[in-house]
Amino acid sequence: MKIKINNKEYETLESEKLIEVAQRNGIEIPTLCYAKGLKHQASCMVCVVKDCNTGQFIPSCDTLITNGMNIDTESDEVRELQKQSLELLLSDHIAVCRPPCKPENCKLRKYALAYHAKWNTFQRYSAIKKTQSQHIKDNLWFDVNKCIRCGLCVYNSHDGFTFKERGFNMQVILPVESINNVNELLCEICPTQALFFIIL
Repeated sequence: MKIKINNKEYETLESEKLIEVAQRNGIEIPTLCYAKGLKHQASCMVCVVKDCNTGQFIPSCDTLITNGMNIDTESDEVRELQKQSLELLLSDHIAVCRPPCKPENCKLRKYALAYHAKWNTFQRYSAIKKTQSQHIKDNLWFDVNKCIRCGLCVYNSHDGFTFKERGFNMQVILPVESINNVNELLCEICPTQALFFIIL
């Protein structure tokens, strides 16, 4: 099968998703809710691209390729939509990465700087609606202030993490009875360091 990305033709496999084809060929598409080989759902919408055949904007992390696709990942209108998705996430995210987390390890912050996304385009972050960091076990902590509800920890924690409530009030929580099921490797895939270690 063959598809076009940014007017260049690429060979693909039938079962591949758009973002996999792009990454394999060195085409960077920003994403926060996707990690190769792991369960996910298209939630952040930062990886949106344009299907030039239909004129529709689609999430590249959750779209299977079809023969003859013509995809745009780098035009001004695509980058503007990606920027808006970032600004929506930033509106509900703490602006300062606090120790022990390192700002350079936060994918959201990296993309925000690259796309010149603003923290207060939609609504300023409200500390009133946030809580303190939660101690999970041993040296593992969870900071809801940094969580963007991408779902990677929920879908890959073997029933440890789960979602509570909906819409703006939705939060990731960890039921007490499931603490032992938490995989510490989830820290590596968390895009904002909401899951982190404190070395005592």
